[in-house]
Amino acid sequence: MLRAAGFEIEGTVRDMRGITAWLLAAALLGASLCARPAAAQDAEPVPPADIPSPPAADAAPLPLAPVLPSPIDPGTLLKGGIGSGNTAPPAARAPQPRGLELEAKLTSDGSPIASGMIWRVFSEKRGSDGRLPLLREQRGGSVRLDLPPGNYIVNAAYGRATISRPLSVTGEGGRDTFVLNAGGLKLSAVVGKDQPIATGLCRFDIYPGSDEQDEETNPIATDVAPEEMIRLSAGTYHIVSRYGDANAAVRADIKVEAGKLTEATLFQQAARITLKLVSETGGEALANTSWSVLTPGGDSVFDSVGAFPDVVLAIGDYTAVAKHDNQIHERNFTVEAGRDREVEVLAK
Repeated sequence: MLRAAGFEIEGTVRDMRGITAWLLAAALLGASLCARPAAAQDAEPVPPADIPSPPAADAAPLPLAPVLPSPIDPGTLLKGGIGSGNTAPPAARAPQPRGLELEAKLTSDGSPIASGMIWRVFSEKRGSDGRLPLLREQRGGSVRLDLPPGNYIVNAAYGRATISRPLSVTGEGGRDTFVLNAGGLKLSAVVGKDQPIATGLCRFDIYPGSDEQDEETNPIATDVAPEEMIRLSAGTYHIVSRYGDANAAVRADIKVEAGKLTEATLFQQAARITLKLVSETGGEALANTSWSVLTPGGDSVFDSVGAFPDVVLAIGDYTAVAKHDNQIHERNFTVEAGRDREVEVLAK
């Protein structure tokens, strides 16, 4: 029951959804009574006609609070959005050029090389020095090049196997494959029949072509160690195996096949000789001795100073010449493959 200025308004609010209408009615009634003269206050109260009846239980609920629009991002106003008068969409960004991916293979049907590649990109126009300017260099296997559209010269190198060709870049991206047509070469050497050569005494030089076609000039690689793998373009190569620093050397022509590792062993026909000048057989070596080793034709193949010079000589006959205290002493000797030994020269 609700009391207002001596009047009672009875009713049971059965639905909470109608409470707003009842409160509104009570407020209007209070305002009306306050406006009437005091004499009329004793009359039977009659509700004004504009007071609404209580809502039915099944009527739609009245909203308890006004529905506000969705919030507006202040940044929209600052960026020329709502109320700015600028309704044009923002300008579209120009698409960025896509990079070109390059890969290399030993053969056309092989797998891409995973590592060890060197990619060099040159301008197609020569510089003031007459050379093509180097623009980019990347290492690895497959690489991605982000280059402005244009024409370039690309060199792909895998060890000593290389290929160069022009390349046009459009900015549309894509992939290109360089086929090197290359293989590997691994060399070793033994002395005699199968005796291993001491580490550091044997080295290899690699020349293009064969011995019949080319002289031993402009080597592709020098001082290659045994068991070192060299990457080469497919073809035939002239190999020189040097044992020591004198005249012990053997030569061979070896073919390298694309996509394969070629292993070759060269057989040295030589031996290590230690020279001694002694006063008697088996005696102590004399210091401050100058040495020369001569071929039967008189050519010198070795010169040294010391008490125990060591030299590797190819098989054959030689003459050891020792000079000590202004006296010259000689001895002839023979070198056999794989037979390392001392050669004593007796001072008489």
